[in-house]
Amino acid sequence: MIKFFRKKREKSIISKKLIGDTDFVVVDTELTGLNEFKDNIIAIGAIKMKGRTIKIGDVFYRTVSPSTKKFRKESIMIHEITPSELENCPKIDPILKEFIEFSKDCLLVGHCVNVDLTFLKREIRTALRVIFEPFAIDTLLIYKWLIKRGILPMHFSDKNSLEDIALSMDIEPKELHDALSDAFTTAQIFQKLLAYLGDIRIFTVGELLDIGSGDESRYQVLIKKEAYPL
Repeated sequence: MIKFFRKKREKSIISKKLIGDTDFVVVDTELTGLNEFKDNIIAIGAIKMKGRTIKIGDVFYRTVSPSTKKFRKESIMIHEITPSELENCPKIDPILKEFIEFSKDCLLVGHCVNVDLTFLKREIRTALRVIFEPFAIDTLLIYKWLIKRGILPMHFSDKNSLEDIALSMDIEPKELHDALSDAFTTAQIFQKLLAYLGDIRIFTVGELLDIGSGDESRYQVLIKKEAYPL
């Protein structure tokens, strides 16, 4: 209960901030699979933004040796990272400490960010005994919100994957399924989405959270099967 009220108080404070004055960390993870109880993170990529400005030099990228030794064949085919390539990578514990420090005082942003957060929260809780509860914004939810309001074309409504959304917004995605490259593509999408929101006079973090951190239950099947390839 105390944590609930603390989180609510923190939200009331950050909600008043202007988007242009806010620090964001755009994050993407690569996984051994999508089973949140059995699979693990194998790479974390992130890039910082200040408002709509992408901070090209302020990035985070680490590959890790996962605790599981069972890689799903389909996941290897997608991100092309094999178990043997990760054998000499560090364990995830120090990498998670680095990521927490990197993302400190920032709002997280991601494409279907709930998937990344589910794994980050679990790995951080297990490895570090720390509760990780950042405020997070989903670019897919913003994209769908803009379509519903006629700001983006209705024929975009069938676009769900990171690649398709990027192409629909004239962004060329490069090196798909690489955590850092996907984070950069997501940052470019977020940059354009913020421009659209600015055009309709949405300027505060509170408004942004209302649009981009809503109920994702409608997208759970979509997220796992199409919008979030590993």
